[in-house]
Amino acid sequence: MTMGRAVILLVLSGLLAALGVVLVAVRINSGLIDSSIAARDSGAHIGSNAATPTGGGGRTSPGAAGATVTAAIKTATALLGGAKTAVPTGRDVTQVPVGASTEVNGSRYTVIQVMDPEAPGFFTTTAGNRRVALEVTQEAISGTVQYSFSSFRIRDAAGQEYTWAITNTEPKFDSGMLKQGESKRGWISFQVPAGIAVDALILQVPGQAKGTAIVSLK
Repeated sequence: MTMGRAVILLVLSGLLAALGVVLVAVRINSGLIDSSIAARDSGAHIGSNAATPTGGGGRTSPGAAGATVTAAIKTATALLGGAKTAVPTGRDVTQVPVGASTEVNGSRYTVIQVMDPEAPGFFTTTAGNRRVALEVTQEAISGTVQYSFSSFRIRDAAGQEYTWAITNTEPKFDSGMLKQGESKRGWISFQVPAGIAVDALILQVPGQAKGTAIVSLK
């Protein structure tokens, strides 16, 4: 458990204790608990003077109790929200041209070159389509990161996206893990309709529903 989460749990415990006190006060005020219990003689005495309650007779009005409960809930909600770790989405990434690098979620990506169409090989292309192959590098610049050919798609000028196809060009960009300072370089292929113009390389960021355009292929 991290220090920040431990502090938040401690604060929440205090808030829950305060909430319990408020609920008891509300019950006393509404008559659910006999408020004279505290004034009864228990047989034990310390000192000669009874403690004098401050405020309005020691009671909490229903309105004040409700406000206290609401404040406690809002505080707990704010603390829980602050405990969440922000996950970079990559939505603000500016597309770079082929040959330039861009950084997303602890990795630096570069498209070295584009082969359009990809040279024929063992894996055939469906009639009416062509293959586009990209030589890509991914370098871990912050901690350990995952790399995978399946994280990439390409988009055409109309906004349609296309997933990977098995590449005919070596070395292939496969899947694995990179430690900080390590990099992976390889080819990724995509099968697209013969007549369309490719527009951008798309990266699927974990935790994000929509992919992020990182490299312009125009």
